[in-house]
Formats: sequence, structure tokens, C-alpha cells
Amino acid sequence: MHKSDITVYFRHCDCTRTYIEEISSIPVTVSLMNEWGVSVEQIQADAMVADRKRGVTLMDMNEIIKSMIFGEEPENLLNEKMDMEAMENPMFCLTNKAKMNGASLLLQEDIRKQIGECLGSDYFVIPSSVHEVLILPDNGIFQVPELNAMVQEVNETQVERQEQLSDKVQFCDKKTAVMENAERREARLEKEKAAEKAEVKGGIHGRLEKAKAEIKAKEADKVPKNKSKDLATAL
Repeated sequence: MHKSDITVYFRHCDCTRTYIEEISSIPVTVSLMNEWGVSVEQIQADAMVADRKRGVTLMDMNEIIKSMIFGEEPENLLNEKMDMEAMENPMFCLTNKAKMNGASLLLQEDIRKQIGECLGSDYFVIPSSVHEVLILPDNGIFQVPELNAMVQEVNETQVERQEQLSDKVQFCDKKTAVMENAERREARLEKEKAAEKAEVKGGIHGRLEKAKAEIKAKEADKVPKNKSKDLATAL
């Protein structure tokens, strides 16, 4: 299953163990779904409910770094409305309380919308790993090619292959909560802008040509009348 450039797959988890221990899980295959008599849609719905039960957290990356040093748990900012202008280099981490397999929370539309309301802006989604995603407010500073290059480098050097989420940065619209490939979005907007300019240019050109044609038509109508008047005078 694919969402934008992110591949989604489901696993059945042995929840008899705590998150402190190693979690036992198996991939949910087509044969297993047939054996259980459930559809992909049902599996997805159940997985999303299970994700919520593990908690949803949005944390300031600076506070996460401090917590590693001082041991204090970072505040969950998901229900806060933050002032991005008052923050230096704002970057946030979306995951669950256990900080394991929490990136899938981003697939839930209401959570994406809640993040937009919290930030008060559109935002970029950095696919950090299957455990979390990083959120960057779109403040006009970041360039998509640079962000993509950063993600690719981190994936190649720091993230295990089985934990990689994607090489492509996503963009999320604050109002609609629609998430799409940031690179393709920019290309689409450029194409729409070019088409709009061409339409405006064509519209002005068309009006000018129409006005010229009308003037010529009026002048053509005047010529016979003038000639008739001159002839009458001569007679």
C-alpha cells in the first residue's frame, strides 16, 4: 500500500510484551488476511486505531536533545498553538509515546490537520525513519532539493535499510491537511503559474486584437459615407 512516496505495510504485534522488551511481530501478508477473512481496508482501520492507542506526541527537537542530557521528558505540544516567529530553528518530532513505529501516525488526516493548527502554517515532513517523522514549518527558508539531499544522505549513512521510510520530503497543506511529494508539488505549481501567465497574456492580446478590428471596422464604415458626401457636393 502506498501513501504519496511512503510505502505502508502492516505487522501483527505480540502485545503481551511491554515496549521495554523486544517486540515480537510478523508482516501481515495477503495469505494471512485471507486466512483471517479481513480486507486491506479493515486492516488499515484497525492499525490506525492501534496507533492512536499508543499515544500521539509532537515534541520540540531542542527539548528532545535536552532530555537526552538531563533526563526530563519533553512536553507534548500537539494541543498547543505555537508562535513560530518566537522560536529559533523550529523543528518537531512526531511519534508515539514509546517512540517505536510512530511514523505511521502521519497517515491520519486529523493528526496532520492538528499539526498545521499547532504550527499555524503549512509544513514539510522529513521521513526520518519508521519510528518518527520530523516536522519543519514552511517559513520560506528551506529549499526542497536541499531537504531531499539531506534525507538521502542520512538514509545512506545513519538509518538501517529496514527502518528507512522514504528518500523524498513531503509537503502538508495546513488548511486541507493534504500531503504530497514536495518536489512534485513545486513542479505542479510552476506549471500552473506558467499556464496562468499564458492565459492572462493571451487574454490581453485577444482584447487588443478585438479592439483593433473594431476600429478598422468603424473606419471602413466611414469611407463610403465620406465619398458619398463628396460626390453630392460636387454635383
